[in-house]
Amino acid sequence: MPIPISLVAVIMFSVWLRFVIGRSNQENVKKNRHFWELERKANSARKVDISNLDYLTIPLEQLPMKDHEDSTINSYRDTILSLSDKKILNLTGLTNTDLKLKYGAANLNKLTAYDNNYIQLISILQKWGERLYSLGYMAEATSVLEYATTCQIDVLGTYRLLSKIYKETNKPDKITQLIHTIQGSTINRKELILAELNKILSSNL
Repeated sequence: MPIPISLVAVIMFSVWLRFVIGRSNQENVKKNRHFWELERKANSARKVDISNLDYLTIPLEQLPMKDHEDSTINSYRDTILSLSDKKILNLTGLTNTDLKLKYGAANLNKLTAYDNNYIQLISILQKWGERLYSLGYMAEATSVLEYATTCQIDVLGTYRLLSKIYKETNKPDKITQLIHTIQGSTINRKELILAELNKILSSNL
């Protein structure tokens, strides 16, 4: 009696599925072994001097630091002021294992704190700029957002709003300059940001 084609198909699929699962499991085992080997090396990595890393400095003299009638704007300013006394590092893209391997396990807590300061900085700069813009303070919003772009920020909204301001104030050349700057950078989501800026540049806002 001939074996039904459907049964053959089921058997072949089962064999293929076993093969795929087996290979996937082997790859996962290799990845796990590699990860734990890196972790072992990272945890025993020597502490190195991190005093000369590329720390960010907040140029308070270039930002709108005066008291404002809007309490939300003042709260953003105060947060930036408090961050100005702290060490700030952009460690985007680096895992804890990467940091330990590169700088030593003993520096991990410090580096994590410095990176958290960076995350808070770029978040507040975006909110500060948006708030200033929404209340009609174009010059102040521009200064905040322009500083944000010097921090290797990869927040699309920051570039979008700054370009919108340039467009509204008839400064398309500023958008072009910003595009050139980003093209020479290594920020995350670079192509997405460039596409958005080119779209704004060519639009009729």
